Amino acid sequence: MIGVGLMGRRHAENLVRHVSDARVLAVTDADEATRGRVAGDLETTASASVDALLGRTDVQAVVVASPKRFHEEHAIAAAKAGKDVFLEKPIATSLEGADRVIAAAQKAGIRLQVGFQRRYDPAYAEARTLVSSGALGRPLFYRGVNRDLLAPVGPPGSMEASDILTESAIHDLDGARWMMADEVVGVRATLATVGDRATSPASDLTMVELAFSRGAVAHIEAMWGARYAYDIRSEILCENGAVVVGGFVQTMLTVLRAGERRDDLYPGFLERYADAYVAELRDFVGGVLDRRPPAVTGEDGRRALAIAFAAERSAATTRPVTPG
Repeated sequence: MIGVGLMGRRHAENLVRHVSDARVLAVTDADEATRGRVAGDLETTASASVDALLGRTDVQAVVVASPKRFHEEHAIAAAKAGKDVFLEKPIATSLEGADRVIAAAQKAGIRLQVGFQRRYDPAYAEARTLVSSGALGRPLFYRGVNRDLLAPVGPPGSMEASDILTESAIHDLDGARWMMADEVVGVRATLATVGDRATSPASDLTMVELAFSRGAVAHIEAMWGARYAYDIRSEILCENGAVVVGGFVQTMLTVLRAGERRDDLYPGFLERYADAYVAELRDFVGGVLDRRPPAVTGEDGRRALAIAFAAERSAATTRPVTPG
């Protein structure tokens, strides 16, 4: 494990408790106290550095869950050390960086899998199976809602304007590509700050429109600071029906208030995707053992990132953009 903050710790816990074919031999983190605490809690070894961890000959694979600015560096170092890599999204902070990660994996002959856990969520997986079966006809429209309960806080400008695209919306950018089984050829987007401008470090709302090569379209909303819950919903409209993931029992009116509990909503992503996080690591470990291609590739990670950057350019220019 490289990086054992919030997401990395959950991955480590899942490997220890729920993936019987894996053993967590070592964890490392830039924060000494964090790596020591996680290593102690999981009864494994704390490595003093990434180099020390990658130098272990008994380590076959690594999970990279460090901050995104280190993803490229850590993934390439692991590839050069001959370790298979599970890499949290985004794959890198630039398309050139994504290309370097993919090239390093290919040169080393290692497996590179990118962490888009939504593909492993039972409801989304079943929806994709139904849509791809053709039973409802050709998919025409994808709508995604991705609202986080809390918003980051900091001085204005202390985060990148594109962070909401590369950290949150990117799950639907990948999800729409995957669900529609088609490539994005046009992007139009807006970025806005709808929360407290004095404490918002960057845009906290984005709306993205996607045009696909075969004529389908998508609309994606991502928001930080919804306050009432962690709310994830998707709808795929096809020629002869629709598939809905999430949402509520149809009523004349639904009111969602902060502090009110609902059984069909979640406090955060760790709870919403608890099963999916286990499933994706089981698939990663199984792929390491079987030497089969990953279900979510480095190219998938790059294409989602390209769409996110196209959305950022569109928001800045108010014009549609073609992903690079």
